[in-house]
Amino acid sequence: MSTSFKITNIIFLLILLFISSPLSEATQEILAKNGSIKDEDQDTLISPGKMFQMGFFGPASNQAGNQRFLGIWYHEDPKTVVWVANRDNPITSSSSIVTIEDDGNLVVKDESKKYFTTGLPPAASGSRTLKLLDTGNLILQNRSGQEIWSSFSFPTDTFLPGMYMEKTMKLTSWKSSQDPGTGIYVFQKDQVFGYNNYTVFRGKKLHWKSGFGLERIINPAKMPMAALNLLSRANTSKTLNYSRLVMSSSGDIQFYYRDITFRKWVLNWSEPKDFCSKYNACGPNSSCNISKPVGTNDTYCDCLPGFDLVPDVNTTEEVCKRTSKVCSGNDTNFLNMEIMKIDVTFLLFLESRSEPECKEKCLGLDCCQAYSYNGVGNQELARAGVPGGKQGCWVWYDGSQLDDIQIGNGVSGHILSIRNPISKGIKNHQISNGKVKRSKSVSTRLMIIILSAIVILGVLLCFVAFICCKRRNDIKKVQGTAESESVHQFTESVRQIQAMLDPFNTNENDSQTIGIPFFDFERISASTDHFSEANKLGEGGFGPVYKGTFPGGVEVAVKRLSINSGQGLEEFKNEVTLIAKLQHRNLVRLLGYCMKGNEKMLIYEYMPNNSLDAFIFDNTQSALLDWAKRFEIILGICRGLIYLHQDSRLRIIHRDLKTSNVLLDEDLNPKISDFGLAKIVNGKEVESNTKRIIGTYGYMAPEYALEGLFSTKSDVYSFGIVVLEIISGKKKHYHCEQAVSLLNYAWQLWKEGRPFDLMDQKLSEKYNPDEVLKCIIVGLLCVQEDPDDRPTMSNAVTMLTSDIATLPEPKQPAFLVRKFPSSYDTSSSSYQPQTQTQVEVTISTVQGR
Repeated sequence: MSTSFKITNIIFLLILLFISSPLSEATQEILAKNGSIKDEDQDTLISPGKMFQMGFFGPASNQAGNQRFLGIWYHEDPKTVVWVANRDNPITSSSSIVTIEDDGNLVVKDESKKYFTTGLPPAASGSRTLKLLDTGNLILQNRSGQEIWSSFSFPTDTFLPGMYMEKTMKLTSWKSSQDPGTGIYVFQKDQVFGYNNYTVFRGKKLHWKSGFGLERIINPAKMPMAALNLLSRANTSKTLNYSRLVMSSSGDIQFYYRDITFRKWVLNWSEPKDFCSKYNACGPNSSCNISKPVGTNDTYCDCLPGFDLVPDVNTTEEVCKRTSKVCSGNDTNFLNMEIMKIDVTFLLFLESRSEPECKEKCLGLDCCQAYSYNGVGNQELARAGVPGGKQGCWVWYDGSQLDDIQIGNGVSGHILSIRNPISKGIKNHQISNGKVKRSKSVSTRLMIIILSAIVILGVLLCFVAFICCKRRNDIKKVQGTAESESVHQFTESVRQIQAMLDPFNTNENDSQTIGIPFFDFERISASTDHFSEANKLGEGGFGPVYKGTFPGGVEVAVKRLSINSGQGLEEFKNEVTLIAKLQHRNLVRLLGYCMKGNEKMLIYEYMPNNSLDAFIFDNTQSALLDWAKRFEIILGICRGLIYLHQDSRLRIIHRDLKTSNVLLDEDLNPKISDFGLAKIVNGKEVESNTKRIIGTYGYMAPEYALEGLFSTKSDVYSFGIVVLEIISGKKKHYHCEQAVSLLNYAWQLWKEGRPFDLMDQKLSEKYNPDEVLKCIIVGLLCVQEDPDDRPTMSNAVTMLTSDIATLPEPKQPAFLVRKFPSSYDTSSSSYQPQTQTQVEVTISTVQGR
């Protein structure tokens, strides 16, 4: 081989290396310590199968080029961005980088500012690496490959295959198609029901809802959310990965799949698909018909039969309201209306075997407005415990509104029977596609004769009974007026409180309702078998709790405030005010309330497994709680407190967190209950003071018990006690030769290097040592004497899911028991310490329900 040929080959290889070297530097699969991704060099992180790419980008509308974002996009379609890190904090320089800092956190920064950080507890940076998976998930992992942080846990506007749509997950739209900032539309699971129900909110107003409409109860296969379930179960195959769910800036939730052949995205479905698909598009007590011809002076909307368009006294708009009564006498008739959908979320479902039986049950309720019989049922929904899954009927009663009704499109739907007076002149009619059709002709003259005879007979009977009934009716009228006025004053009081707490509330119906139903006393009494001892679940500081069963088998828990409770009304109003605004999977749900005379009751969802203390302090029941389940319960309580302290619209301090106030559902998932003692603080307020201290001895933080100071750190202290009780299976006042309380005992074991001796002996060998030790450390950190030393609840859950090596050393806790006089009787309901602040401690023994 000639020398010139060798030289030519060498030159050729050098050229190839020169050309390829920028590409190898610009793209990488793993970002480790001392590595970086630079915007000015157009560096990117690429997934192993070249499915996704991460780097810096600028929106197309940003002509000046002074706004840059870190994002993830499809490798073969850079214009389709699926995740944005600093969406509300655009970068204004071209010298920004992505790197792993010395504390192990992933950051986006330039020379002067940090634009994004994962915010994890400190760890050695060399022990963590950043990797982009073929699912589009950006993960930060430790040396052993364990995932520490992931972008899937913090989505922006896109749901990708492999994600799991938890109840707390939200997809938030971009501000516009060209601005990735946080928009006004939010897609998430329905916070009231959980079975494949989803919502889109525009700010605080419901914009679209996937269920429960009657068409989805009978045939859930029609629900477009089946595509979302497919995404959740998808593996890493290339076909399934080329699909996505997007919350668009226009307010539509859209499902796309990638046409590989033509290399373009195809819109498979979108909701709301038209005007009538929007939630309650025409308002309450009206129907929407998208197939109705719309002219210059016409709309898609019509009032329901028996309802007329009248001016709303609280707004400048007109609304559909009844112009005749249907609650008195038998002068009523049902009009059958064929509909496509109607919202049944907050209505009563009764099991029945026929349409006539459904009608009779409707007539047996107070002021029944309408009913709809479902003779099909759905076994899948019934097994999931979804209301309406069984054969039966939905009933609108006691002034409830008929919402989100859609008709038309020529599709056979469901029959809604609306109650109307016969005197309105509409009898035995069918309503189809918004039009009233006569099904039977009735002689007008015959009708007049019959009505005249009835009137004459009625006048004679009334004359005979008038003298006997007048006095009794007058008494009932006075009593009813007083009772109605009492309920009205209470609901108005609650509305005013809620308005002050939520001044920007956009709910158009707030003038009509406080957010939860009112139940009449007779119905609650019947559901509990007249408050029988057999139905009594337990008794708390403000009265007993009973199990109730409504027609159709719906089980509830009824908290009946004691008539002799001097504090009852304030706690009652407090609980109604708070829980009506709170929705979280780890908070117990309030279903309604009742007031009659001195009677005040709260109706909750029924918890079949009672309270947490009934399990961990019982020799038999505690064996059912292995360590894995106890750890899940601890994390669930954490999430509930995080919602109260920082994620809800109100900042709420519970003030009475204890094991008996943590209820367990059928799957032993924890739900925090009893908000009668809770306090609301302003968004920027971190501490408050009270002269009236109410709580449970042993769970109260020292600064609250002795000085009346309470804050979110007071709940943190209570949480620490609860954690130690869950680990040990021992009560807070546990006493042995070595210690005078559980807290004292736990601290002594920690100082002696024997933390695992605290564990419940029933856990035997089946536990994760690292998880147990982390829980003990977090429990001791939460009960430290200085509130500033205690972690926040969000920090606590981070510690429980982080490496144990990153946790700080606990300081000596506050042994509150030593600060009380030895003569103090722990069975009493109050005590008076020697301070300037008057202190009253209430010992609560509420049983789980």
